Amino acid sequence: MTITNKPTTTEQLSLAFELYHRIPKGRKVTAQQLQLELSHAGIERDIRTIQRNLDVVVQYLDVDKDTRNKPYGYSRELISQIVLGPRESIVLQLAKALVTDVLPTPLHYAVESAFQLILNHQHSYPGVQQPNGQSKKVNTNIDRSSYSEITELTSTFEPLSLALTYQRLISVTFINEHVIESIKPLGLVLSSDTFHLVYQHPNSEYDNLPLNQIKTVKVLTFHFDYPSSFQLSDYQIRHQTSLHAEPEDILINQ
Repeated sequence: MTITNKPTTTEQLSLAFELYHRIPKGRKVTAQQLQLELSHAGIERDIRTIQRNLDVVVQYLDVDKDTRNKPYGYSRELISQIVLGPRESIVLQLAKALVTDVLPTPLHYAVESAFQLILNHQHSYPGVQQPNGQSKKVNTNIDRSSYSEITELTSTFEPLSLALTYQRLISVTFINEHVIESIKPLGLVLSSDTFHLVYQHPNSEYDNLPLNQIKTVKVLTFHFDYPSSFQLSDYQIRHQTSLHAEPEDILINQ
């Protein structure tokens, strides 16, 4: 006889809010797409569980379910307009261009999703003049050859984002199979050559490691309180040398 453990109320609520936060405003997403996004974040659920929780989200939160065609589409309601002045509009476009330059191609969809709503909404404002064709009003020219290969960020970005946002402990496996258990992720730093994860050891010491040396990230269910005395910018200033250390040095010192 097989015994299955039913999810707790906390786990059900956590999944429902995970789904809610991944449903976009102004465009639709399907249950299958949400299932894939959750999988990338290390959350594995079957499609029926996803659909059942989406029905709950639709019933109680500001989410619309389009049942005119299958697969059904889900979207969050646009509650209010976002108004940006000319300066903020150009800064936003420049920020998008810079982020796109430093992230690997498979993550560009996330950049589009993050900026699309605001930038597209700007187009409807009176007096806003659009460039012809596919032309842009801002552009960047970052020499990506100065960065280490960061394709690994494609597979680690989702679980790291989840852990950083909800302050969850993580376990990290390096490409040499070395494992660090139960560390507190505190922030990401883009140095002159690659991304670094700044974290706190169980013994309360702070350290960092290059993302191009990480093979997998496992998000644990344990929440942690962010250290009140820690400032990521201060850490970066004090540890410029370690943020530029060779991968071999980083791995030896873990």
